[in-house]
Amino acid sequence: MSQKELGYVELEWTCPVCKTRNPGTQTTCSGCGAAQPDNVQFETPVAAAMAEDQAKIERAKTGPDIHCGFCGARNPATAKTCRQCGADLTAGKAREAGKVVGAYAPDAGAVVHCEACGMENPASARQCVRCGAPLGKELVAPAAAPAAASGMGRGMILFAILAVVVLLGLGWLVFAMFQTNDTMATAVDARWERSIAIMGQVPVQASAWRDEAPANAANLSCRAEVRSTSDSPQPGAQEVCGTPYTLDTGTGMGKVVQDCVYEVYDDYCTYTTLQWGVVNTVVQRGSGLAAAWPGANLAAGQQLGQRSERYICVVTAEDHEYTFDLRTDAEFAQCQPGSRWRLSINALGGVVDAEPVR
Repeated sequence: MSQKELGYVELEWTCPVCKTRNPGTQTTCSGCGAAQPDNVQFETPVAAAMAEDQAKIERAKTGPDIHCGFCGARNPATAKTCRQCGADLTAGKAREAGKVVGAYAPDAGAVVHCEACGMENPASARQCVRCGAPLGKELVAPAAAPAAASGMGRGMILFAILAVVVLLGLGWLVFAMFQTNDTMATAVDARWERSIAIMGQVPVQASAWRDEAPANAANLSCRAEVRSTSDSPQPGAQEVCGTPYTLDTGTGMGKVVQDCVYEVYDDYCTYTTLQWGVVNTVVQRGSGLAAAWPGANLAAGQQLGQRSERYICVVTAEDHEYTFDLRTDAEFAQCQPGSRWRLSINALGGVVDAEPVR
């Protein structure tokens, strides 16, 4: 990700003595005359415009200011001796730089109320234009529109009632599925079903980047999509940038930047190609214990695929007929006519468990 420089804005700092907001490049408070301490942080103004003062911009590019180690006065990064006391600045403390101090907020006509006299002032003002009192940074928000009356209250009640009914129904269903009774049953029939998938080349729709599509792709339809991103310009790439934000340069000026990437586009295509798939399934069903596989006539280019089988035992108990699946040939072989089975039946009439009685 690359960083694009948009310009510079003047930051501000709040005097810890009298709470006056001061321009960032000003080293003493305009309200009480106190010098800016080295632990006071620069902040973004409520509303800002890009700076045009080249002297301030050039100073911001030279590096963070230095607070004198003897008297604490702020000096430009290029200074060798303190402008106030003449001390050597090698013992001084450079201000921190590079910290994100906030989003870039140009003046959009907002106003700030003076707490002292109630006067509405421009958002960029630091002292009240009427009484001179220091101004805070709280903007006046527009009054919220009253919420429109709606039938949402009644709708929510009906929704809650419906939800309760559904939950009760689901609770009963779960109870019915897991509440079981045991009974003895007699096997009366054995049913089976066996199937074999027939595999062959079938047309399927797929998608890929144009240079990754197979040579036999047909019905090619492509659209431009972002395939990658780059930090530097690329042929045909589109620059996409985030919200501008401000970095503290340590000089009272903020550098406004954006994080940007270049989205590189390529053709992403849908197409038709041939792949192995199921072209047919042959099935054979029957009764009795002599299960058999179906025959399969293969055409040119076809082959046998996955086999599947299902075994069902049919039993009766107290004039009711029940069916249940058996997983293996060995289990199926136990479903002899007249064999006895112990069943667990749920309240819905389904067989939860079955085991032969020896």
